[in-house]
Amino acid sequence: MGIVRDDRHSDGVPTVEGTGIRVKDIAEAYEHSGYEPDEITQLYPDLTLSDVHRGLAYYYDHIDEFRSAAPGSTSA
Repeated sequence: MGIVRDDRHSDGVPTVEGTGIRVKDIAEAYEHSGYEPDEITQLYPDLTLSDVHRGLAYYYDHIDEFRSAAPGSTSA
């Protein structure tokens, strides 16, 4: 599965294809809650370990976009 954006689902935010699980949620579990990738698969049983790593890779490849969209962020 890949990372997709579909305006008809999840308001067009990046999700793991076929699951509806947002990349943002994977990244927050990893960065802010301290879950390891294999633990994230337990939080989201529809995800494989590859899906989690793919989501994290997408997040880090687009980190500026995610951070600028975060609540409370400021744009210059």
